Amino acid sequence: MEKIVYIIPGYGETHLSRKAYGKLAKAFESRGIMPIHVKINWHARKPRRFRDYVVQFLKQYKNRKNEEAYVLGFSYGATIAFLSEPKTNPSTLILCSLSPYFSEDLEHFKPSWLKWFRKNFTESDYVFNKLAPKIKSKTFLFVGDKEGPEALRRAKDAKRKIKGSKLTIIKKTKHNIGQKEYLSELNKFISGL
Repeated sequence: MEKIVYIIPGYGETHLSRKAYGKLAKAFESRGIMPIHVKINWHARKPRRFRDYVVQFLKQYKNRKNEEAYVLGFSYGATIAFLSEPKTNPSTLILCSLSPYFSEDLEHFKPSWLKWFRKNFTESDYVFNKLAPKIKSKTFLFVGDKEGPEALRRAKDAKRKIKGSKLTIIKKTKHNIGQKEYLSELNKFISGL
């Protein structure tokens, strides 16, 4: 059975602009899992909508028979992976620093962040509590302990609400998938696949 992983970068990033995605791709390749770097046009239109990003990902997702699919997303990429899961149904979902932009999260935002979000995004109507029970994939959550209270709250809530999910809180780690601690933890996870 062929194994494949879709790697969805964080907001404004590509696998070319961020070396960490290439390092993760090599780690997956070493386990016999073929990486596909998902290309998201982050600035396609404004105000932006998560559903537009989901459509971009779904156009690149090929669900073939005799294939075991993994989806790894970081930050906004994790949100795209999460929102896409009911349509892609991968065997494994890897949510790194899942963005706290669901309707339940907005009340915890600092006013400056909320203002930025509402200026740049039209959607805040995704209700995590309604979406989480629909996740059927084996799910692994990663978050840095220095990412801030919103990100930690979202990760812990996701752990409670996504059935059978596992959460790893990475010590001494900010919102940066390229940070050595983050990459080290992901490499350890990948080596166990």
